[in-house]
Amino acid sequence: MPDLTFNCPQCGQNLTTDESLTGSEIECPSCTKPIKIPSAGDENVQRAEAEPPAPPVGEEPESKKLAVPVVEGGEILLKKESSKKEEEEITGDGKICVKTIKRGECIELGQDKFDETINLFLEKFAREQIISVHSLNYSHFDPTTQKYLPDYAAMIVYER
Repeated sequence: MPDLTFNCPQCGQNLTTDESLTGSEIECPSCTKPIKIPSAGDENVQRAEAEPPAPPVGEEPESKKLAVPVVEGGEILLKKESSKKEEEEITGDGKICVKTIKRGECIELGQDKFDETINLFLEKFAREQIISVHSLNYSHFDPTTQKYLPDYAAMIVYER
């Protein structure tokens, strides 16, 4: 029976199975997520005739279940290289932290110091330590006007 070659829809791992397993559900050997084996006519599925090995005399051949290509070489560990900065740089134990800076809390004597506050906070870190910066919209209750007023903030995710 021919073999089917396809990629895992979750992680992209290239897999080869016997066509007789079409429609059955297996666990991907790479990402361990359940996947359904596609049929020969599905998109991104290649069909190849497998050359059957010569079975030993007196034994029935065992059907091919699943094959995963082996890549030469060992595991490669990726590590960020941190650059040395000034002494006021924040360094620590590698924990992930979040800092939210609200624009409303950055107004001093009628002047908006939001951008300056964000820049001063970011200067304490090496570029590799900053994971992401997100804008946030929120509303807060203003006691003088007795209304909810819209405002914005920045959420900074960083590695300590």
